[in-house]
Amino acid sequence: MRANSTSKISAKKHCWLSLAVLIPGLAFGGAQLENRNLRQPTVFKAEDKLTNRLKNTLASRLSNEPIKVWIYLVDKGDPGRTAYETAVVAAQDRLTPRARRRLALRSRRQTEWEDIPIHSPYVEQIKKLGVQELKVSRWINAASVSVLPEVIYRLAELPFVISIEVVNRLRLPEPLVPTQNALPETILNHRKVRTKYLDYGPSLNQNNQLHIPELHELGLSGKGVLVALFDTGFNLEHVAFDSLRSRVKAQHNFIQSNDGYSGTPSAGHGTQVLSTIGGYAPRRLVGPAYGASYLLASTEAVAFENKIEEDWWINAMEWADSLGADVISSSLNYIDWYTYADMDGKTAAITRAASIAVDRGIVVVNAMGNLGGLAYEKMGAPADAEGVISVGAVGRSGRRADFSSVGPTFDGRIKPDVMAMGQNVYTVDPYSVRNYLQADGTSFSAPLVAGIAALLFEAFPRWTPGDLHRVLRQTSSQAASPDTLNGYGIVDALSALMTEALGNVQDFKADNVRSGILLSWTVGLEINLLSYRIERREYPGGSFEPIASIAVVQTRDKLDSENAYSYTDRTVVDGVSYEYRLETQGQEGLPLTATSVSTRKTYISGTSANARAKLFPNVPNPFDNSTEINFELTESSHVTLTIYNLLGQKIKVLIDTVYGPGRYEREWNGRDSDGQRVPSGVYLYRMTIGSSIEKDRKMLLLR
Repeated sequence: MRANSTSKISAKKHCWLSLAVLIPGLAFGGAQLENRNLRQPTVFKAEDKLTNRLKNTLASRLSNEPIKVWIYLVDKGDPGRTAYETAVVAAQDRLTPRARRRLALRSRRQTEWEDIPIHSPYVEQIKKLGVQELKVSRWINAASVSVLPEVIYRLAELPFVISIEVVNRLRLPEPLVPTQNALPETILNHRKVRTKYLDYGPSLNQNNQLHIPELHELGLSGKGVLVALFDTGFNLEHVAFDSLRSRVKAQHNFIQSNDGYSGTPSAGHGTQVLSTIGGYAPRRLVGPAYGASYLLASTEAVAFENKIEEDWWINAMEWADSLGADVISSSLNYIDWYTYADMDGKTAAITRAASIAVDRGIVVVNAMGNLGGLAYEKMGAPADAEGVISVGAVGRSGRRADFSSVGPTFDGRIKPDVMAMGQNVYTVDPYSVRNYLQADGTSFSAPLVAGIAALLFEAFPRWTPGDLHRVLRQTSSQAASPDTLNGYGIVDALSALMTEALGNVQDFKADNVRSGILLSWTVGLEINLLSYRIERREYPGGSFEPIASIAVVQTRDKLDSENAYSYTDRTVVDGVSYEYRLETQGQEGLPLTATSVSTRKTYISGTSANARAKLFPNVPNPFDNSTEINFELTESSHVTLTIYNLLGQKIKVLIDTVYGPGRYEREWNGRDSDGQRVPSGVYLYRMTIGSSIEKDRKMLLLR
């Protein structure tokens, strides 16, 4: 049965709040805590602190059988203002710099109540009653324990305990993986399907349906974004993880030594989910966020009937938050002890924790579940949370999979939010180092959408979870007519990317040349841009006036490349200092993510700066046959361009001659100076101007 609900309230800064205020759904014998600033909580009978769900559980259990419960606490010690502010500072110090940056950039909350630990004297008094396996959540101010029924009543007598509830657990209704046996490599060798630069092999279907390849071809891979996965164990031995292992920033087993289980979690499901979002094996499998970094949390134990307990999940959430996760992807949900009436976005403990994570600037993506067509076919927690991106499953044709759970939430909100491929999704075989499987389930729809979230965060790092949630829904295939079967429809990553203009100007410089002052700059990713406006003023006392408008390069056909621009100001006066400002101009009516940049130079006629050069990333990269290397010169110079392996051995000299000012390109066909094909691996290319090295870059050859 569901506990009576209490109304939502807002937290005030610099005051300690009772948990009854922060957690809707707690009731005490029909009475509610109305005074939200009470220093002394209202006293209730011990019996009234047990929720109806717990009472029903106690009635159906043997007296000597331990029960896992949440013990909700009234406050965090109720100190004065000075002690509170000291605790806040200490809480901030416990967060990583990355986590603090994310909070400052995207969070609707400051580092305050949720980051302060549970009051330790309360924990000590709970321990004295002989509880087992105590774990705590600072976010919801509660402790989870395994305890005999007789002890529960003694816990309820503690004055700082305001409610005791059952810890939810889940038994997965059906394992939907795999649907096919491992595909032998002999079959894969001739299934070469590629877009312009990346060869997705059989994984093209799941990527192409969501328009992910278009983002990859713009150079987006999730680089710089930290993604946390909550699942079973993870086996990183597969070749699809060769480039990912170094980007796993942390792993943690939250089920170790919990509830009598001390073994290694099964690696099956988690490994497949990881490959779906981040695998990289050209001709076989490419995940949407193959360039992201990862946190891997084991929160599901399959060794004992797939029992998954939500306190592990909440502990993992707080861990990932403290390390600065940008995106959390979870293919688990909880309904075993909850009812449809609890799917209101505010009742389940795991739902409340997920909502806190969203408020703290983390995008949370969760599978809807695989209960479609069953007696109970709705979502499980935390897919009911309002800010969580809940993902259902479709097949290759775009039709909803029959097993995909449906909405709406109990309070009438549309769920799922969006859909992605969840039938015949191409993944690694988790028990092999090079075989692959096809798998079914919303477990695989969710990481595909989480991967898109990582790509969009790479492009627009200032987006909040609310921004991303809104954009994904507004640009999905059914945005104009959402329903409770398919939500807002199949995600369209490219349309989501195109909702904003973006220009990232790099290296804006001014140099004296014989004809005037040469302005040059490079730009990484360009989205919906029209032009760059150049403004000039005499420095320091003049006013800026526009002097030129340079059109944006309209054709962007090279993966991970940079666009280079230049303009020569020929109207300068000898001996005068100038300041130049570069303004990015976006498409009309679209938000623009860009900052103006400026540079200064004094013009001296008849002189020229030393030759400058720019070495660009090779394209494509990675490559399997040939690649182009581009460079740019401002003055005539002797150029040497040489290929080396990682041991520093010279492979081939591509260029050794004099070039005039301009931009040039040179192809390398993956062969050495004797014309022999070199093996797969990482290679360096080095450009030398005169006797000084301008720049080294790396490239990856995959045959």
